[in-house]
Order: sequence, then C-alpha cells, then structure tokens
Amino acid sequence: MLAIAKFGGSSLSCAANWKRVREIVTGDIARRVIVVSAAGKRHADDHKITDLLYLCHAHLRYGVPCWELWRKIASRYLAIRDECAIDYPIEDDLDAIYESLSARTSADFLASRGEYLAAKLMAAYLGFSFVDAKSWLQFDYTGNVLQDASYAALQSLADGRKIVTPGFYGVLPDGRVHTFPRGGSDITGSLAAAALHADVYENWTDVPGILAADPKIVKRPAPIETLSYPELQLLSAAGTQVLHESAVAPVRERQIPLHIRSTFAPDAPGTRIGFDAPASLSASGVIGFAGRRPVSMLRVIFPENTEETALWEVRACLNEHRIETFHSACGVEGLCLLLSSGAEADALHAAAEQLREHFSGAQVKLRENLAVLLALCRSTKDIPKLSAAIEASGAPVHHLVQTPPGAMFCVNDSQYEQALRAAYQAAFG
Repeated sequence: MLAIAKFGGSSLSCAANWKRVREIVTGDIARRVIVVSAAGKRHADDHKITDLLYLCHAHLRYGVPCWELWRKIASRYLAIRDECAIDYPIEDDLDAIYESLSARTSADFLASRGEYLAAKLMAAYLGFSFVDAKSWLQFDYTGNVLQDASYAALQSLADGRKIVTPGFYGVLPDGRVHTFPRGGSDITGSLAAAALHADVYENWTDVPGILAADPKIVKRPAPIETLSYPELQLLSAAGTQVLHESAVAPVRERQIPLHIRSTFAPDAPGTRIGFDAPASLSASGVIGFAGRRPVSMLRVIFPENTEETALWEVRACLNEHRIETFHSACGVEGLCLLLSSGAEADALHAAAEQLREHFSGAQVKLRENLAVLLALCRSTKDIPKLSAAIEASGAPVHHLVQTPPGAMFCVNDSQYEQALRAAYQAAFG
C-alpha cells in the first residue's frame, strides 16, 4: 500500500500541530510520501507565512526594507523547530534565502519558500528524505504542468523511499520557480499520487470531510462519508468549496481514491471519494445539499414549438453580454436558463431586451434575486418530499430541475436559508 498524504497550512501552523502530523504519518506505514504547505494561521489575528512572504516581495519591489517581516517568518519556523526538538539547522536556510533577496527576486520564488522551509523541517522531523519540488514538478512557459516528465522524475526520485516534498511550486524550463494559484499544494499532492500510482491520496485539513449542508446555516450537519467523482463535481459546480478541479483531475484520471480527513480529528471517517462509493446515506437516500446564490432565471417562451437553433442564439446573446449560464433546459414551452450571480443587472436587462427584439412574438421573462438549492441524491424518490418541505416552509419553488444524481430547486434568495433548513430536516431529521 502507498498513501500520499498532503497536510495543509492549518495542520502545520504551530508545534502542537506538527506533533499531530507526526503521529498521523507514523501511525500508518503506507504514508511514505508527504506533501506539505507553508505554516498557516495559528489564530484569527495571525498571518499565513505565504501572505508574509508576498508582503516581503512588495517591500523589495518598492525598495522598502523587509527585515522585520522576515524576522516574523523566521521566528515561526525556529519556534516549531525548537518546540518539536527537531535536529536541523534551519538558520542556514533562512540566512541563505534572506541574503539572496533583492528587488529582482521573483514573487513566485519568495512565496514558495514557505513550503520549502516547512518541507525541510518536516523531513528532518520524520526522518524522511527531502525532495525539492523543483527536482520533479515541471511546467512549460505557459504554466501548464508537463505531466509525463514530472511523473517520470518523481518516480525516479521516490523509488520506494520515504520522502517529504513541498507543495505549491515547481520549475520552468529555464530553472525559475513557478507557483500554482493559492491552494496549489492540493494540486501537488494529487499529481504526486498520480505519478506514483498511489492506493489513496489523503488530503489532511482542518475540517472532518465534506458536510451534508453549510454549517453556517444548518447546525451540526452530518458528514458525507462517501462520494463518487461525478457527485463531487456536481457539488462543486453548485457552490460547495471542496477542492479545485485541478486538484482532483490527476487522481480521478487514474482512478485513485481521494480521502479528505481532519488533522484535528484523525479518527473521524472523513470523506472518501472514489468510483465505487457505497451507499452511505440518510434514511431518505439524500447525500447532501449545496447552494449557488444569487442567481437569475431567464425564460424564453415561444408561441409555437421551440426551434432547434433558439438555444444557441440565446447563448450567443448572453455571451455577448458576458453572462455565464450554468444550466439550461429546452422544452415544449421554450427555454429556461439559470444565470450566474456575477452578471451585472444592466447586462441582464440589456440581454433580455435584445432577445425580445430578436424573437418577435416570444415572451422573455427575467427573474432576479433567486438561489439554487442542489439536493444530491442517489434516488429520485425523495425529490417530491423535499419540494413539499421547501414549499411548506414558506419558500415557493419557482423552478425544479432533476439532474441525476439530484435535483435543483430555484427559490427566492432571501428565503434560501429557510429552504435549506426545511429540506435538510426532511432528509435527515
């Protein structure tokens, strides 16, 4: 067995959390490849190391001394080293990085040093080998990962060893450091799992997996223990912030299970995502809920049957006004499109007016300030019950779309929270 374990910034924020990480890693001999982020916030008023490094770069760019900022960064890693009694001279790395800084230092290089330092320390703490991400994770000049070359390089470097590698960055063809967008350590972990044909990719964070509803709206929502990759995609499309598509694609392509777990509750089951997710449902068969808000709904009702080309013409009009469509349906009564919240009101009204002029005799109805409540189900038998519960709560359902494996309920945005609570109560009790 081989498990790739990625630990996020919250898992590495202080010495106490580093000790938790070591217990997790040493608790399973399959965890032989570890990917780490930079140290995150210790408390609400604290700073992420990566944020401090970007601030250092801004100082350098404008010729402002950054020594005080650098001292804060250095003190974090020195404190972790000392409190964990790690036998590693991190001062040498800190001094070498600081002495190399100048106005010409790239933002990517400086931002990547948080992960670099964390990986150096973690390798010494675990007794693993350090493998720099520059040694294997390769980009082309446009920032795309060169998968074949990267996979081959990591396979050669890992070769059965226990290693720690930094997340977030890699190398361009000319040797310069290049970083992913924020959250890039998740992508690094996924790529490492795919490269090494891991049995599982473990993503350790500060939450106990994916929850069945937004905990800010529903008190203590149930955790979702299992999902398929298509179900995860549907939740993400509806607004659940889990992992970016770039962090899922490499393991999905190789059919490697993804396990989201909490460093702070390592005995909790977490959420396991794979291709053969067993039934782990409430008594109703509902898996969970997600929401997208606010949204708008555009209906185009024709006097006769909808022409086949009408949908494409409507989409072209919306694209012209830079309005994103995330769902569309064509039926005997015409077209119904759900539009993303990013569109400006003026653009929405201009597009509606243009469509009225284009489709002479058609009714063009625009409804704003709506929300979409997605119910993820592995059976459609409970959709009528959910719809009835939402309506009974006082939130009218303006549009219902069955999109296996689930359904989307369009409600007023102002009533989204009561609709979610009612649906959750109907599904989970």
